[in-house]
Amino acid sequence: MSKTTKLTLTTLAVSVMAINLASAELVCHDEAGQRSTASDVSTTITFEIYGENDETQFKIYWLDYDGNRVFYKHVFAGDTYNQQTYLTHPWVVTAPIPGGGEDCIGVYYPQQGGSTVTLD
Repeated sequence: MSKTTKLTLTTLAVSVMAINLASAELVCHDEAGQRSTASDVSTTITFEIYGENDETQFKIYWLDYDGNRVFYKHVFAGDTYNQQTYLTHPWVVTAPIPGGGEDCIGVYYPQQGGSTVTLD
């Protein structure tokens, strides 16, 4: 294998790692296929809430082993919420819809060593 081929394969591996790290956030339409799997690698996920007024609020849900939402916390502007979790446990964040209901903001997986989700 030539040096150019090795460099290209290394660059490709680094690019794939970057994509995997960036994929901690999934779009909401992917929620239906997500669920918690293993509980063997402990980590934390932190939700930092910013906002221009006191009405900024979110709900945080854990997706259980069947993919069902389990409510954990109602958070507001200025809050920081730290949650012990596991690498394979997805978290869903929603925001209220005026007049009732909730709108999904994102689905988040924690990273090894901990991760932070910033919301505003």
